[in-house]
Amino acid sequence: MSRERGLQQRLRVLATLHEAVDALRSLSAHHFRAARSALPAARAYRTAVEESMGVLGGLLPPAQPDDRPAAVLVAAADLGLCGDYSARMAAEAVAARRALGPGPLWCIGQRAVRPLARAGFAPERAWAGATGTAGLPGLLVPLVNEIVAAVAARRIGSLVLVAAHFDGAGRYQPVRVTLLPIRPPTGAPPLRPSPYQRPAHLATVVVREFLYVALHETLLDALAAEHGKRLVVAESARTWLEERTHTTAQQLRAVRREATTQEVLEMAAGARVLRRGGGAAG
Repeated sequence: MSRERGLQQRLRVLATLHEAVDALRSLSAHHFRAARSALPAARAYRTAVEESMGVLGGLLPPAQPDDRPAAVLVAAADLGLCGDYSARMAAEAVAARRALGPGPLWCIGQRAVRPLARAGFAPERAWAGATGTAGLPGLLVPLVNEIVAAVAARRIGSLVLVAAHFDGAGRYQPVRVTLLPIRPPTGAPPLRPSPYQRPAHLATVVVREFLYVALHETLLDALAAEHGKRLVVAESARTWLEERTHTTAQQLRAVRREATTQEVLEMAAGARVLRRGGGAAG
């Protein structure tokens, strides 16, 4: 393959990569805006749920953890091109697991599974992560049901969520959020026992609803952090591709100029030979 054909092929590859990065950048921008715009409503609903728990009195489980192990749930990513996002979430989950002692480690997002396993903490359970706000209900409903079942079976006594807190475009911090045991607000008059439902059933409903809304709000914030980081990385990749495209195009023009100059020189040399031949014949 000539150098010119090689440079032309490289330009085609760079153009294809540029289109892919632009598409991912646009998709991440959409998911970023959706997550940020959904957060105020999610926070307001969580506040309302927490306020309503203040009147439930003795329906809720004890606020102090018992001797059952603590579960750690880490929220990472399923998609790439977001820098060290999943690696940082995995490192924070490992630190949390070591601090809490033995217990289940669960993972949302397949990108963190390998770093966790390399650190000696292979997840007991892993779920595919949601790439956008529309995918959160499909993730959270079975996840919350599994957590409630684990509590009911006395496999866990508390739950710590490791997720990303959005600090601005491309900036985030891994945080640990204690979801169980629930600590409702105090001071509200207790609700009288219902004659229609058993207290244990009401407690399960309350715990399930709280877990859903708390996870929903935290994962919205994590989605904003993830896609914000992906936007920054995609912009860097786009800049790099544009620089490489410009450099390759310059190299291609130089090769073509060199080839054109060589052709002109060869034509001039041929013309000189013809002139000498014509003079000798005369």
